[in-house]
Amino acid sequence: MVVLINQNNIRRLLKDERGEANYFGAVVFIFLAVLLLAFILNLFSIISTKQELDHCADQMVKQIQLSGGINSETEELFEFLCSQITGAKDISYSIEASYKSPTPSGMDRAIQLGNPFYITIEGKAKLGGFWNFNLVHIRVVARGAGVSEHYWK
Repeated sequence: MVVLINQNNIRRLLKDERGEANYFGAVVFIFLAVLLLAFILNLFSIISTKQELDHCADQMVKQIQLSGGINSETEELFEFLCSQITGAKDISYSIEASYKSPTPSGMDRAIQLGNPFYITIEGKAKLGGFWNFNLVHIRVVARGAGVSEHYWK
């Protein structure tokens, strides 16, 4: 019986259309506004991280196009670009291409002139509010494509 009275009182308060403001309603509104603001700020940081990964993919495509494949300079460039990205962790890349055999000296994997290649860069980002609760884990992916501009004899 007490539960029904409390439910009726709650229904009456929720349906009340008088213009009175109470402290409870104001506190709940402010709390929800702060949570929404935290979500929006985190969402913008993930969008920024995606743009940084896209920039990294573009730079890697240019490097591979000009050098004609993957070498130590490519790895150094990737490490430098990843050190500049703050919103993602465990960043890795993979390249799909047909490689020249035998491999020329100084190259880990060489791509012949005119052959296309595709690069995929992946990182892990977290969405979690002001205190980094890490509520949602998001995999951020950037892709790029190019054609080798180096002729291997």
